[in-house]
Amino acid sequence: MTALAIAMIFFIAALVVFAIDLMIPTGGVLIAVTGLLACVAVFFAFKHSPTSGWWMLIASLAMIPLMLMVLIYIWPKTPFGRRIIATPNRADSFTWSDSALVSDPKKLIGAFGTSETEFLPHGMVKIGEQVYEAISAAGPIEPGTPVRVAKLDVGRLVVVPWQHRNESDSPMSATSNLDRSSQELGLDSLD
Repeated sequence: MTALAIAMIFFIAALVVFAIDLMIPTGGVLIAVTGLLACVAVFFAFKHSPTSGWWMLIASLAMIPLMLMVLIYIWPKTPFGRRIIATPNRADSFTWSDSALVSDPKKLIGAFGTSETEFLPHGMVKIGEQVYEAISAAGPIEPGTPVRVAKLDVGRLVVVPWQHRNESDSPMSATSNLDRSSQELGLDSLD
């Protein structure tokens, strides 16, 4: 048997071992064996003649991108590849929230409710008799605070605190110092 015949046998063996590696999980061991067999094929081809050696080296190096394409495109379609790679199931409608329980979640925009939990920024809001997961658009919200649904964000309700304005002339923040003049607070003028 000539050195060229031995080189060809090792090259074909490398391809067969690579094909087996597609079917059997070895953690890269058979890929290493494939590389070793290709190197032995190149060695014996060079023993036959320098021209044969260079052609075998070119063939071995050309197989690397082809093997990578096989791994990327064909391996996921093999029985083992289908078990390893999870295939996402397409849903009819994509929602991240339990607002999908309503036939048209957009109808909830502008609805009023009460915060059931503390929002930091996520929490639960009760609108009517239903409780929904929501996000606060205005920072932390205490439980029991009246809220209004401002918008939907990827199917999730976005709420803001809501205060009902009294008919009196007192501002909404009557208990805070935000609406008082600097003289009432005893602050010096900036002038």
